[in-house]
Amino acid sequence: MSRVLVMGLGRFGGGAATARWFALQGHEVLVTDVAEQSKLAATLESLADLPLRYKLGEHDPADFDRAEIVAVNPAIPFDHPLVARARAAGARILTEIGMTLRLLEGPVVGVTGTNGKSTTCAMAAAMLEASGVPVALGGNIGRPLLNRAAGLGAGTVAVLELSSFQLQWLEHEDLVPAVGVVTNVSGDHFDRHPDFDHYVAAKRRLADAVPPDGLLVLCADDPICVKFGRGARAPVAWSGAGIEPPVALDELSVPGPHNRANASAAALAALAVGATPEGCRAGAQGYRPLPHRLEPVTERDGVLMVNDSVCTTPVAAAAAVRSYERPVILLVGGRDKGLDWAPLVEMLSDDRRSPGERAGRFHESMAQALLDQALALRERCEFEAVGLSGGVFQNRRLTECVVSKLGAAGIDVRLHREVPANDGGLSFGQIIEAMSN
Repeated sequence: MSRVLVMGLGRFGGGAATARWFALQGHEVLVTDVAEQSKLAATLESLADLPLRYKLGEHDPADFDRAEIVAVNPAIPFDHPLVARARAAGARILTEIGMTLRLLEGPVVGVTGTNGKSTTCAMAAAMLEASGVPVALGGNIGRPLLNRAAGLGAGTVAVLELSSFQLQWLEHEDLVPAVGVVTNVSGDHFDRHPDFDHYVAAKRRLADAVPPDGLLVLCADDPICVKFGRGARAPVAWSGAGIEPPVALDELSVPGPHNRANASAAALAALAVGATPEGCRAGAQGYRPLPHRLEPVTERDGVLMVNDSVCTTPVAAAAAVRSYERPVILLVGGRDKGLDWAPLVEMLSDDRRSPGERAGRFHESMAQALLDQALALRERCEFEAVGLSGGVFQNRRLTECVVSKLGAAGIDVRLHREVPANDGGLSFGQIIEAMSN
């Protein structure tokens, strides 16, 4: 058996799934994470039944010298010096998603994109399930399949959400999807990717991996997707505005033209791996929003409270607000990832919309974008700070609909307790519940 080092336990399941898999195979497993034990309490508790060793609060370079296998969390940068050190010492470098792909026997539907990939994955899985096709949903959507993969069998379709981080780590021979879907590419994670081309190259890995006997589903409205289509090895199916979906999608329960495009892409993918038109229609009609994705929280006195806190890009925020015909108060904030705020600012200049500012101001980068269009915005928008202690309901003249954007990568909102990072959506729901009570 091998000496395995799991680098990055994290709190989203992938590190824990990897540690569990290696431990159950009888390997000697050391888990290391720069986070302190208190930050990982829930994950550590889930692994209490396993004979694991831990090094928390820091990475010890000597551990990387001794490891025969290093299983890397995708959040770890590809060029991390300790990974390079382990590789130079002869260690194999693996990831949870790569190991999963090696174990899966059935068709794989891989979905990536800047926005909409989780929704598209969940819709495709719902359509397959409604068609009677065995399906497993996993990947970046937060459901690691590693410990189930070997038992799924050749008749089960795996629908996997793939982030740019995961794609960057994958070996080419691991990624051979029956269907690849790229929803759109507008730029994200510039705190991790050095530039837009680097980010695009990571996304392109999925498009390039689909074999000639597979299917590549792309968005015809996205210029990067159009470029992917020109160089594709596989046949290409297109979704987007003005393109008739493969099945009727008139009764979607989720709002917005972007969700209609997601449903069309999901149907194209599902049909390619065994779904029926009837099953696609039923799956689309029965689909309900994933948590924190245009998720209705409550409606009170004509004000609809919507939690969309998973949204972390200006492009996605603009698409979300455009989903509603009613006026909108937009609660926006969080960590700036170096993205262009212009798409959101342009949407805010629409005279039907009135943005509410969290803490009375925008980030400096958004402020600069606002300055660039200051005259137009001054004439067409009404800015007003909105408090969370009931103010949204007092501003009845401003809005009937509230879209929460608690984070351009997650806001730490405190409601009489410590709130974990990236928990802004949960906190928003708690705040609204407290207000309602």
